Amino acid sequence: MRWLFIGLVFLLLVFQYRLWFGEGSFAQQVQLSRQVEQQKSRNALLAERNRILAEEVEGLREDPGAIEERARTDLGMIKEDESFFLVLEKRREVKQPKELPPPPPVEEDEPRDAMPVEIFSE
Repeated sequence: MRWLFIGLVFLLLVFQYRLWFGEGSFAQQVQLSRQVEQQKSRNALLAERNRILAEEVEGLREDPGAIEERARTDLGMIKEDESFFLVLEKRREVKQPKELPPPPPVEEDEPRDAMPVEIFSE
């Protein structure tokens, strides 16, 4: 009877181990459900992006003026007999900062790219 009890406890421990730590355990299911939620949110963003792109494609197919507008704005194209005028805004005056004081003089016996080093001794 004692061996039967020990065997049943051993089987219970083996099954509990697989339930909590093995393949298909609770921890793995929680992790997979988080990954599924993340993927669903990514898919929703990509679906919205695809919808916008499909609307653009449909607009370009249906409206020939849309192609011309796209070429003008994105590619900077103009028609053969057109004149292009670029209007620049008047430049604003930029206030100059106050003059900075001159840098401190450098001692000539030290190399210019040397950094001061403090040496600590006990």
